[in-house]
Amino acid sequence: MKDDTVESPMESPPETVYTQAQAYAPMEALAAATAAALPDFPGFERRSWGEMPCSHDGIDIPGYTNIEIRYRFSLAHSGSELVREHYVQVLREHWGGLGYAFTEDSEDLDPDGRIDRNLAVTLKDGITLWYRVWGYVGLLVQSGPVTISDVDEFQYIPPTGGVTPGGIGDLVNRYFPDGIPTGPVVLPCEGDGLAVDPFDSPVTYDDQL
Repeated sequence: MKDDTVESPMESPPETVYTQAQAYAPMEALAAATAAALPDFPGFERRSWGEMPCSHDGIDIPGYTNIEIRYRFSLAHSGSELVREHYVQVLREHWGGLGYAFTEDSEDLDPDGRIDRNLAVTLKDGITLWYRVWGYVGLLVQSGPVTISDVDEFQYIPPTGGVTPGGIGDLVNRYFPDGIPTGPVVLPCEGDGLAVDPFDSPVTYDDQL
C-alpha cells in the first residue's frame, strides 16, 4: 500500500547555523564588508531590522524566523548611475571572486521606464546578501531560518556605511526598549570575550566573516 503520509514541517525543522540572537553579528559584518567593497561610497541613509515568518507549503513553522537587515541609500543617491548601475557590476565581481553562489541576477523595466535590478548571493551558512535596485536602492541581509530568541538576548550591533549609531537613521529602537546601549558590547560570536565599542567603525567586525 502506498504511504501518503506527508511529513509536517514541525516534524522536520529547517537546518540552522545560528539562533536569532547570534545571527545579527555575522549579518552586520557581511553588510560592513559589502559597503567597504564599494568605491566612492556615499553612505547609507538608514538601517533597520525586521523579521519574516519561516514557512513550508504555506504553513508557518513555529519557533523559527527569518531576520532581514535593511540598509537603504537616500532617494537622491538611489537615482545615481554609481549606485544603480556601477555598484551592481562591482558586487557581481566582488561576490563572484569570493565564491558566493548567485541566486538572483536580473534586470527589469518598470512601467515608468525605470530599470530595476536584483543581485543576490547565498552563503554556506544560509545568509543571503541582496543588492536591490528599485525606486530606493538598498542592501538586504537575510538570515534564512533561525530559531527565535528572547529580545533580552539581543546585543546591539552598530550600523555600518555611515549610519550614526542610535541616530535618526538607526531604526532598531523597538529591540532595545531601554534605549540604544552606549557602552562596550561583547559580540556573541567572539570566543575571546573581548568587549568592543559599538561606536567604533564596523570594519572591526570583518574578522567574523
